Amino acid sequence: MTNRRTLVFAPHDDGSGAFYVLCRLARALIRVADKKGYRLHLFFLNSSMAKNGQVHLKALVRKTNTKHKAVLVPTDNLIWLPKDPKTAAVIGAQIPDLLRKWIRPLWYCWPCEPNWIRSDLSIMKGEDWTCPDRADRIDLSEKKWSKVSTGWGKLQDLTPQWWQSVALGISMGVPQLHRVARREGFPSVEVGDWFFSVGLRGCMKESFVSPEIIATTEPILRMIEEAEFKAREVWLTLHQAPHQAYKAHVANSPVRFREMTGLLWTGDPPPPDITNWSLANKLREEIDKDISRIRKLPAKGIQYRVGYIVTGTTGVWKGIVDTLKTRRVKDSSEVATIDLDRDKSLVTLLEDGGKILKNASLFLQKRKVPSEEMHLATCRACDFGITRTAGGVLGFTETQRPSVLVDEPGHWLGRIQRDQCREAGLCVVVPIGEFLSNPADTIQKQADRIDTNSDLDQTVEAAKKLKVGAERDLAKYLFTTYIE
Repeated sequence: MTNRRTLVFAPHDDGSGAFYVLCRLARALIRVADKKGYRLHLFFLNSSMAKNGQVHLKALVRKTNTKHKAVLVPTDNLIWLPKDPKTAAVIGAQIPDLLRKWIRPLWYCWPCEPNWIRSDLSIMKGEDWTCPDRADRIDLSEKKWSKVSTGWGKLQDLTPQWWQSVALGISMGVPQLHRVARREGFPSVEVGDWFFSVGLRGCMKESFVSPEIIATTEPILRMIEEAEFKAREVWLTLHQAPHQAYKAHVANSPVRFREMTGLLWTGDPPPPDITNWSLANKLREEIDKDISRIRKLPAKGIQYRVGYIVTGTTGVWKGIVDTLKTRRVKDSSEVATIDLDRDKSLVTLLEDGGKILKNASLFLQKRKVPSEEMHLATCRACDFGITRTAGGVLGFTETQRPSVLVDEPGHWLGRIQRDQCREAGLCVVVPIGEFLSNPADTIQKQADRIDTNSDLDQTVEAAKKLKVGAERDLAKYLFTTYIE
């Protein structure tokens, strides 16, 4: 029997967080495979990471003992949350149209080409496309197409024979994978924090969509639920997934309910002592060199705080970053806010127009630090973090740094994640309205609270009590149960 195994990962398209979570699990699976002498072919079906996804996947299989392969197959996973570009609030009123006009017609056609791709299939601008499994016709005449980049996988290569070779499917918010897995006879599991049949309904309620309109979407939500219940089991991420709501959701289904007992790392072993993590400490040294040069500090230097803003891939937060670049530093002791471009390994100081931190960026580039490790090292290298998601909070928790969660309204999952993280003492919460009115001032106020025995300081004490590296235990379990 061959020792090669094909695994399919399907992270949802609502931002980039799901992709990065499944990359951590994939890395842990690669390490198990190396020990057991297996060769893994990993296929990531995702659209939100676009052209940058394959770059991260190449780094995923770097420095491994066996010739593993990781390929991005651009795929429209259909479900995402419509958001107000000015306030970041979820627009629940648009969800019914999203369900009726996009998700339901294409549901049984999944995996689907993203609407920004023109492949060798007969999908061309100005044509209608008929789903082979349904009578629904989708007018794609207004879509913009571009050619598939070299090096990506293509959906037309995922033939019925190919699906028969899959050993395991792992979804994070893509229940269509479970439906296909059941049809093709391979096992699949759900990982993470999204059951969209529950979450979309919750977001509509949070946005005060009328019960009558929500009721019209119930058949489609039940269609999504039906696919969710075809998973063998679910593994919820700690403090991220709505424990009570999801436990109740799967209670009357065949899906086995499980929850991780610790936080995720990168898939590799975490540092035994985070305070002595060489990568993060050296990165901080380079950051300080750059800031000292830019701010023209004296030899002995001036004390300041460094805040790392974790924005995700949303338009609202790109606007916030642009606003922070308009800040003019008057006092060298003011907070220094930095941003990290994981795709290019670039660290930027967001003040006075924005300046690349050359020493810090070159340090990351020369070492070819993988994306997730780069992010966590930056979390640790800074004094505190500012983030919009529970995933961002947990990055700082894993590295024992204080964090500020900016609350986004109308987001059902976001509200529960906020409450769970705050109740666990892992973050302090700032309303988005307060933050948007003056992000630089808000960040400075939080920086001034560090080392004052504030509730922000106490988030570090809560973090010290948590286990890190849960994806490694999960990888061992999945390998033994489904892959060997």
